[in-house]
Amino acid sequence: MSEPVSSPQLLVPRWLPRLFILLGLALAPWVVWLIVSLPHRQVADHWHLAWGGLDVGLALLLAGTGIALIRRSPVAEVLAAMAAGFLLCDAWFDTITSDGTSQAIALAEALGVELPLAFVCLWIARNIERVLADARPFLVRAGFRIEHRRLVAPESSDRSLD
Repeated sequence: MSEPVSSPQLLVPRWLPRLFILLGLALAPWVVWLIVSLPHRQVADHWHLAWGGLDVGLALLLAGTGIALIRRSPVAEVLAAMAAGFLLCDAWFDTITSDGTSQAIALAEALGVELPLAFVCLWIARNIERVLADARPFLVRAGFRIEHRRLVAPESSDRSLD
């Protein structure tokens, strides 16, 4: 039986996953309250900035994901996952907040572009995660370890280079 991993050897503190689960569960009553109490229609100020800002963020995430993939950087996993989240939110709010002809266009855009691209982004993130997870046992066997949430190379047996 292996001994428990000490806290500095973990990628995140032990309490953090439980906090995220608790926060997710705590949102349930809030969501119900919002659905029941918010008006069916609402006029919003700065609508153009809200949508423009979301699309700027989406554009930056897509471009950043592409650059990270070209550089073969593991940060592409995070950027691709974030881009997927933005794409899903964009598809949701485009279709929910539009009406008439614009709703048909929003639905076509969501089904034809945003949702497929979100799934590609999630596929990218999952593949990078899988490769990193597969590499971890080899790194451990090679003597790498995690200290203070950072990967530490093994001590070199050849000190003549110092």
